[in-house]
Amino acid sequence: MRFHAILFVRDEGDIIEESLKHILSWCDALYIYDTGSTDETWQIIQKYSQQDSRIILFKKQPTVFHDGLRAYVFDHYRKNMEDGDWVLRVDADEFYHISPPEFVKTKLEKFETCVYNQSYDFRLTQQEVLSYGKGEDNRKLTISERRRYYFPLSQSEPRMFRYRSTIKWPLRCSFPYNAGFLAKERIPIRHYPHRDPEQLQRRCNLRSMMTSLSNDLGRHWTVDDWKDLIVENDAENLCYWQPNTPLPEYHFYNHLAKFPKRFLQRIVHSSMLLIIDRLRPEFPKDYQPDFIN
Repeated sequence: MRFHAILFVRDEGDIIEESLKHILSWCDALYIYDTGSTDETWQIIQKYSQQDSRIILFKKQPTVFHDGLRAYVFDHYRKNMEDGDWVLRVDADEFYHISPPEFVKTKLEKFETCVYNQSYDFRLTQQEVLSYGKGEDNRKLTISERRRYYFPLSQSEPRMFRYRSTIKWPLRCSFPYNAGFLAKERIPIRHYPHRDPEQLQRRCNLRSMMTSLSNDLGRHWTVDDWKDLIVENDAENLCYWQPNTPLPEYHFYNHLAKFPKRFLQRIVHSSMLLIIDRLRPEFPKDYQPDFIN
Protein backbone atom coordinates (compact mmCIF):
# COMPACT_ATOMS: atom_id res chain seq x y z
CA MET A 1 0.00 0.00 0.00
CA ARG A 2 1.46 3.33 -1.12
CA PHE A 3 0.25 6.93 -0.72
CA HIS A 4 0.24 9.21 -3.77
CA ALA A 5 -0.34 12.95 -3.27
CA ILE A 6 -1.34 15.47 -5.96
CA LEU A 7 -0.35 19.05 -5.15
CA PHE A 8 -1.16 22.26 -7.02
CA VAL A 9 0.75 25.39 -6.04
CA ARG A 10 0.92 29.04 -6.96
CA ASP A 11 2.83 31.69 -4.97
CA GLU A 12 3.17 29.62 -1.79
CA GLY A 13 6.73 30.74 -1.05
CA ASP A 14 6.01 31.61 2.57
CA ILE A 15 4.84 28.08 3.44
CA ILE A 16 5.93 25.63 0.71
CA GLU A 17 9.10 24.43 2.44
CA GLU A 18 7.20 23.60 5.61
CA SER A 19 4.46 21.99 3.55
CA LEU A 20 6.88 19.79 1.61
CA LYS A 21 8.51 18.55 4.80
CA HIS A 22 5.10 17.66 6.18
CA ILE A 23 3.87 15.81 3.08
CA LEU A 24 7.16 13.95 2.67
CA SER A 25 6.87 12.71 6.25
CA TRP A 26 4.13 10.30 5.12
CA CYS A 27 3.76 10.08 1.31
CA ASP A 28 5.42 7.72 -1.18
CA ALA A 29 5.01 9.93 -4.25
CA LEU A 30 4.23 13.63 -4.60
CA TYR A 31 3.14 14.97 -8.01
CA ILE A 32 3.39 18.78 -8.30
CA TYR A 33 1.86 21.19 -10.79
CA ASP A 34 2.80 24.88 -10.43
CA THR A 35 0.09 26.92 -12.16
CA GLY A 36 2.24 30.04 -12.51
CA SER A 37 4.11 31.10 -9.37
CA THR A 38 5.86 34.45 -9.57
CA ASP A 39 7.66 34.10 -6.24
CA GLU A 40 10.28 31.54 -5.13
CA THR A 41 7.83 28.61 -4.83
CA TRP A 42 9.07 26.68 -7.87
CA GLN A 43 12.74 27.19 -7.01
CA ILE A 44 12.18 25.78 -3.52
CA ILE A 45 10.32 22.79 -4.96
CA GLN A 46 13.09 22.15 -7.47
CA LYS A 47 15.68 22.19 -4.69
CA TYR A 48 13.72 19.62 -2.70
CA SER A 49 13.14 17.45 -5.75
CA GLN A 50 16.91 17.15 -6.25
CA GLN A 51 17.17 15.79 -2.70
CA ASP A 52 14.14 13.48 -2.71
CA SER A 53 13.10 11.31 -5.67
CA ARG A 54 9.55 11.03 -4.32
CA ILE A 55 8.91 14.57 -5.58
CA ILE A 56 7.82 14.36 -9.22
CA LEU A 57 7.63 17.68 -11.05
CA PHE A 58 4.77 17.62 -13.54
CA LYS A 59 5.13 21.11 -14.93
CA LYS A 60 5.19 24.82 -14.23
CA GLN A 61 2.82 26.65 -16.57
CA PRO A 62 0.57 29.68 -16.00
CA THR A 63 -2.79 27.91 -16.07
CA VAL A 64 -6.44 28.73 -15.43
CA PHE A 65 -7.17 26.63 -12.36
CA HIS A 66 -10.30 24.54 -11.86
CA ASP A 67 -10.92 21.64 -9.47
CA GLY A 68 -11.05 19.11 -12.30
CA LEU A 69 -7.47 19.93 -13.22
CA ARG A 70 -6.36 17.34 -10.66
CA ALA A 71 -7.84 14.67 -12.92
CA TYR A 72 -5.32 15.76 -15.58
CA VAL A 73 -2.38 15.03 -13.25
CA PHE A 74 -3.99 11.83 -11.97
CA ASP A 75 -4.49 10.50 -15.49
CA HIS A 76 -0.86 11.22 -16.34
CA TYR A 77 0.57 9.36 -13.34
CA ARG A 78 -1.96 6.62 -12.63
CA LYS A 79 0.46 4.20 -14.31
CA ASN A 80 2.52 4.49 -11.10
CA MET A 81 -0.39 3.29 -8.93
CA GLU A 82 -1.56 -0.18 -7.98
CA ASP A 83 -4.86 -1.48 -6.65
CA GLY A 84 -5.05 -0.79 -2.93
CA ASP A 85 -2.87 2.35 -3.00
CA TRP A 86 -4.29 5.62 -1.69
CA VAL A 87 -4.55 8.83 -3.74
CA LEU A 88 -4.83 12.22 -2.01
CA ARG A 89 -5.52 15.76 -3.12
CA VAL A 90 -3.32 17.96 -0.95
CA ASP A 91 -2.87 21.72 -0.66
CA ALA A 92 0.20 23.65 0.44
CA ASP A 93 -1.73 25.31 3.26
CA GLU A 94 -3.11 22.06 4.74
CA PHE A 95 -1.41 19.89 7.35
CA TYR A 96 -2.73 16.46 8.33
CA HIS A 97 -3.06 16.35 12.10
CA ILE A 98 -3.07 12.54 11.83
CA SER A 99 -0.94 11.26 8.97
CA PRO A 100 -2.92 9.46 6.26
CA PRO A 101 -1.11 6.12 6.81
CA GLU A 102 -1.87 6.29 10.54
CA PHE A 103 -5.48 7.28 9.85
CA VAL A 104 -5.98 4.34 7.49
CA LYS A 105 -4.43 1.99 10.04
CA THR A 106 -6.30 3.16 13.13
CA LYS A 107 -9.52 4.87 12.03
CA LEU A 108 -10.86 3.03 8.98
CA GLU A 109 -12.79 -0.15 8.46
CA LYS A 110 -11.49 -2.32 5.62
CA PHE A 111 -14.58 -1.60 3.50
CA GLU A 112 -14.18 2.20 3.83
CA THR A 113 -12.30 3.41 0.76
CA CYS A 114 -13.02 7.13 0.50
CA VAL A 115 -12.24 9.73 3.18
CA TYR A 116 -13.51 13.26 3.74
CA ASN A 117 -11.69 15.96 5.71
CA GLN A 118 -12.42 17.46 9.11
CA SER A 119 -11.06 20.96 8.69
CA TYR A 120 -9.74 23.17 11.49
CA ASP A 121 -9.78 26.48 9.66
CA PHE A 122 -7.06 28.69 11.18
CA ARG A 123 -7.71 32.38 10.70
CA LEU A 124 -5.90 35.66 11.11
CA THR A 125 -7.27 37.73 14.01
CA GLN A 126 -7.29 41.46 14.60
CA GLN A 127 -4.75 41.15 17.42
CA GLU A 128 -2.42 39.10 15.22
CA VAL A 129 -2.61 41.76 12.50
CA LEU A 130 -1.58 44.39 15.06
CA SER A 131 1.33 42.20 16.19
CA TYR A 132 2.41 41.74 12.58
CA GLY A 133 2.38 45.50 12.06
CA LYS A 134 4.69 45.94 15.06
CA GLY A 135 7.13 43.36 13.76
CA GLU A 136 6.24 40.85 16.49
CA ASP A 137 5.05 38.15 14.06
CA ASN A 138 8.02 36.24 12.62
CA ARG A 139 7.81 34.14 9.44
CA LYS A 140 10.79 32.13 10.68
CA LEU A 141 8.44 30.46 13.13
CA THR A 142 6.37 27.50 11.96
CA ILE A 143 2.85 28.29 10.84
CA SER A 144 1.43 26.37 13.81
CA GLU A 145 3.41 28.64 16.14
CA ARG A 146 2.19 31.78 14.38
CA ARG A 147 -1.50 31.01 13.88
CA ARG A 148 -3.39 29.72 16.91
CA TYR A 149 -7.08 30.53 16.37
CA TYR A 150 -9.41 28.37 14.32
CA PHE A 151 -13.00 27.57 13.46
CA PRO A 152 -14.05 23.91 13.37
CA LEU A 153 -15.92 23.44 10.09
CA SER A 154 -18.90 21.12 9.77
CA GLN A 155 -18.83 21.14 5.96
CA SER A 156 -16.42 18.69 4.40
CA GLU A 157 -14.76 17.70 1.12
CA PRO A 158 -13.31 14.45 -0.24
CA ARG A 159 -9.58 14.20 0.32
CA MET A 160 -8.43 10.63 -0.34
CA PHE A 161 -9.59 7.45 -2.07
CA ARG A 162 -8.32 3.93 -2.53
CA TYR A 163 -7.08 3.32 -6.05
CA ARG A 164 -8.51 0.68 -8.34
CA SER A 165 -7.39 0.20 -11.92
CA THR A 166 -10.91 0.68 -13.33
CA ILE A 167 -11.68 3.96 -11.55
CA LYS A 168 -12.58 6.95 -13.76
CA TRP A 169 -11.75 10.57 -12.94
CA PRO A 170 -13.23 12.63 -15.76
CA LEU A 171 -12.42 16.17 -16.69
CA ARG A 172 -14.19 18.95 -14.76
CA CYS A 173 -14.89 16.70 -11.77
CA SER A 174 -13.18 17.56 -8.50
CA PHE A 175 -13.06 13.87 -7.51
CA PRO A 176 -13.44 10.51 -9.30
CA TYR A 177 -16.82 8.94 -10.00
CA ASN A 178 -17.76 6.40 -7.30
CA ALA A 179 -14.46 7.08 -5.58
CA GLY A 180 -15.23 4.62 -2.81
CA PHE A 181 -17.43 3.81 0.16
CA LEU A 182 -17.37 6.84 2.45
CA ALA A 183 -15.61 6.46 5.77
CA LYS A 184 -17.63 7.47 8.80
CA GLU A 185 -14.73 9.33 10.41
CA ARG A 186 -13.08 12.31 8.76
CA ILE A 187 -9.34 12.88 8.61
CA PRO A 188 -8.38 15.98 10.66
CA ILE A 189 -6.61 18.74 8.73
CA ARG A 190 -5.22 22.02 10.00
CA HIS A 191 -5.92 24.56 7.28
CA TYR A 192 -3.92 27.83 7.10
CA PRO A 193 -5.29 29.89 4.18
CA HIS A 194 -4.76 33.23 6.00
CA ARG A 195 -1.20 33.42 7.29
CA ASP A 196 -0.28 37.11 7.44
CA PRO A 197 -1.42 40.39 5.82
CA GLU A 198 1.15 40.27 3.02
CA GLN A 199 0.26 36.72 2.00
CA LEU A 200 -3.46 37.36 2.36
CA GLN A 201 -3.38 40.39 0.07
CA ARG A 202 -1.54 38.38 -2.58
CA ARG A 203 -4.09 35.60 -2.19
CA CYS A 204 -6.98 38.04 -2.75
CA ASN A 205 -5.26 39.55 -5.80
CA LEU A 206 -4.60 36.13 -7.33
CA ARG A 207 -8.11 34.84 -6.73
CA SER A 208 -9.65 38.00 -8.12
CA MET A 209 -7.62 37.51 -11.28
CA MET A 210 -8.58 33.82 -11.49
CA THR A 211 -12.31 34.53 -11.17
CA SER A 212 -12.03 36.85 -14.17
CA LEU A 213 -10.67 33.92 -16.21
CA SER A 214 -12.90 31.08 -15.04
CA ASN A 215 -16.58 30.54 -14.29
CA ASP A 216 -15.88 27.36 -12.31
CA LEU A 217 -14.68 28.98 -9.08
CA GLY A 218 -16.88 29.47 -6.03
CA ARG A 219 -18.02 32.71 -4.42
CA HIS A 220 -15.38 32.35 -1.69
CA TRP A 221 -12.79 33.27 -4.34
CA THR A 222 -14.21 36.77 -4.85
CA VAL A 223 -13.02 38.72 -1.78
CA ASP A 224 -11.03 41.74 -2.99
CA ASP A 225 -9.86 43.30 0.29
CA TRP A 226 -7.87 41.08 2.68
CA LYS A 227 -9.10 43.14 5.65
CA ASP A 228 -12.59 41.72 5.09
CA LEU A 229 -11.23 38.29 6.03
CA ILE A 230 -9.80 39.28 9.41
CA VAL A 231 -11.78 37.92 12.37
CA GLU A 232 -12.39 39.51 15.75
CA ASN A 233 -10.69 37.85 18.70
CA ASP A 234 -14.03 37.32 20.43
CA ALA A 235 -15.78 35.93 17.33
CA GLU A 236 -18.40 33.26 18.03
CA ASN A 237 -17.07 29.67 17.82
CA LEU A 238 -13.46 30.87 17.47
CA CYS A 239 -11.21 28.39 19.28
CA TYR A 240 -7.61 28.52 20.50
CA TRP A 241 -5.10 25.71 20.00
CA GLN A 242 -1.81 25.28 21.79
CA PRO A 243 0.66 23.59 19.38
CA ASN A 244 1.87 20.09 20.26
CA THR A 245 -1.31 19.40 22.19
CA PRO A 246 -4.28 17.30 21.00
CA LEU A 247 -6.89 19.07 18.91
CA PRO A 248 -10.49 18.61 20.06
CA GLU A 249 -12.20 15.87 18.09
CA TYR A 250 -15.33 16.73 16.15
CA HIS A 251 -17.62 14.00 14.91
CA PHE A 252 -19.75 15.52 12.17
CA TYR A 253 -21.49 12.97 9.96
CA ASN A 254 -23.40 15.20 7.57
CA HIS A 255 -21.21 13.93 4.72
CA LEU A 256 -22.86 10.50 4.99
CA ALA A 257 -26.06 9.40 3.31
CA LYS A 258 -28.84 8.29 5.63
CA PHE A 259 -30.06 4.73 5.95
CA PRO A 260 -31.22 2.95 3.75
CA LYS A 261 -29.27 4.85 1.04
CA ARG A 262 -25.97 4.21 2.81
CA PHE A 263 -26.82 0.51 3.03
CA LEU A 264 -27.45 0.43 -0.72
CA GLN A 265 -24.19 2.27 -1.33
CA ARG A 266 -22.37 -0.42 0.65
CA ILE A 267 -23.87 -3.12 -1.58
CA VAL A 268 -22.95 -1.23 -4.76
CA HIS A 269 -19.39 -0.56 -3.67
CA SER A 270 -18.83 -4.15 -2.59
CA SER A 271 -20.21 -5.87 -5.66
CA MET A 272 -20.98 -3.61 -8.63
CA LEU A 273 -18.20 -1.02 -8.96
CA LEU A 274 -16.32 -2.78 -11.74
CA ILE A 275 -19.46 -2.85 -13.85
CA ILE A 276 -20.29 0.80 -13.13
CA ASP A 277 -16.71 1.89 -13.87
CA ARG A 278 -17.03 0.55 -17.41
CA LEU A 279 -19.97 2.87 -18.03
CA ARG A 280 -18.10 6.01 -17.00
CA PRO A 281 -16.32 8.20 -19.57
CA GLU A 282 -12.56 8.00 -19.99
CA PHE A 283 -10.37 11.03 -19.40
CA PRO A 284 -9.85 12.71 -22.81
CA LYS A 285 -6.37 11.82 -24.00
CA ASP A 286 -6.06 14.99 -26.09
CA TYR A 287 -6.93 17.35 -23.23
CA GLN A 288 -4.85 20.47 -22.69
CA PRO A 289 -5.50 23.02 -19.90
CA ASP A 290 -6.33 26.64 -20.57
CA PHE A 291 -2.92 28.27 -20.37
CA ILE A 292 -2.48 31.95 -19.49
CA ASN A 293 -0.39 33.93 -21.97
